[in-house]
Amino acid sequence: MLAATAPAASAHAFPSRARAARRAIRLGTSPPGALGSTRRHRGVASRRAVAPTAAASDERVTVIGEALWDSLPQGLFLGGAPANVACHLNELGRSPTVVSRVGDDELGREVIRRLTNRGLDVSNVQVDDTGIPTGFVVVTMEGAMPSYDIVQPSAWDAMAVTDDLIEAATGAVVVYGSLAQRDERSASAIDAASKVASKRVFDINLRKPFIDKELCVRHARECWLLKLNDDELPEMYKWCGLEGVDASDVVAMACATRDALECDNLCVTRGGDGALLVASSGAVAQHPGFEVTAVDTVGAGDSFLATLLDSLLAGATPTAAVERACRVGAFVATQQGATPAHDAEAIDELQSK
Repeated sequence: MLAATAPAASAHAFPSRARAARRAIRLGTSPPGALGSTRRHRGVASRRAVAPTAAASDERVTVIGEALWDSLPQGLFLGGAPANVACHLNELGRSPTVVSRVGDDELGREVIRRLTNRGLDVSNVQVDDTGIPTGFVVVTMEGAMPSYDIVQPSAWDAMAVTDDLIEAATGAVVVYGSLAQRDERSASAIDAASKVASKRVFDINLRKPFIDKELCVRHARECWLLKLNDDELPEMYKWCGLEGVDASDVVAMACATRDALECDNLCVTRGGDGALLVASSGAVAQHPGFEVTAVDTVGAGDSFLATLLDSLLAGATPTAAVERACRVGAFVATQQGATPAHDAEAIDELQSK
């Protein structure tokens, strides 16, 4: 996989750049593939990268958290880590339910339309009736490396605990992250969903100033799958009260962290150096990554998580699951936007390092 750890994010009131981007949408100036266009990358219809495996493929997946717009230099792209994961799961042949909240505004309606057009269940995407706008992030690129300005307030901060939310999460594999829990309202909704899940998949997404180590440790403990990047692993290691392992020994640190948290599976993405998985069996699987020229790493980690989850649920071996996840993540890094259609031919042609 080729992914990137983003520099610290900032949050502020709605910026003039965001207002300008909204005006651009109304004027229809977004590029193909961004908001205002329904064309797929290169005009190619979606082709599944790998046929879904039959084993355990019927497990329901519910993804809860932020659905928003990433404002990149090329235009507005549907984003938010949970929404990205849902879109990639859909590309892999699954039908996840999306739980989020959008504003009663043009961008919110477009989120719902886009997710619907991707074949996703949006019956649990709440529409805010208090005037909070749809989530919006200004993404600045330095080469292929992103930094983020996370606009506040955002509707996804105000997710409510509803009967429909509980029903969607009960008995399902529930995928969620830490960023969407920066507000007590959405934190309560995610907490309620996590308590009725059959399996919890926790994707830590550390964005300053929205870092709550106690919350991260609590949700990481005893989860079925924990995803960290190579910057987040040392933080979690320390938060568990561990010491003595050299930071360069990623495998030892990952194993110790998994044992301390008593989670089933722990994966670590390592940017251009691939990824590793400490599986529930105790086996450690690693992949060195793929030779690609990164265009936009936004969403690469989310596609990795979606593919890894899909593979593990389908009964793949740890080695096969990591290789497949790295392959899809590397492909996404070569595309514009976080949720490009999966091109099976391009994915299969990638060469390992």
